[in-house]
Amino acid sequence: MSENKEQPQNLEDNLPMVNYIMLHRIYDMMTLIANHFDPEKAEKMIEYHEQGYLLGPSPSFTPPEEVDQNA
Repeated sequence: MSENKEQPQNLEDNLPMVNYIMLHRIYDMMTLIANHFDPEKAEKMIEYHEQGYLLGPSPSFTPPEEVDQNA
């Protein structure tokens, strides 16, 4: 017989993971907004995360680098 692994039956069983995902989505949206208003500061914030200066994980979405088409 195969062993049945207990799966969460409702949202309350998975609240820590739901909170984690939602906070990262909010953080990603804030990063996009910051990139729109001041790309240099947004890039600096992402670099600080990558270097370990800011607590928490780095943004899961980082805006792609724009390539200069005139070059």
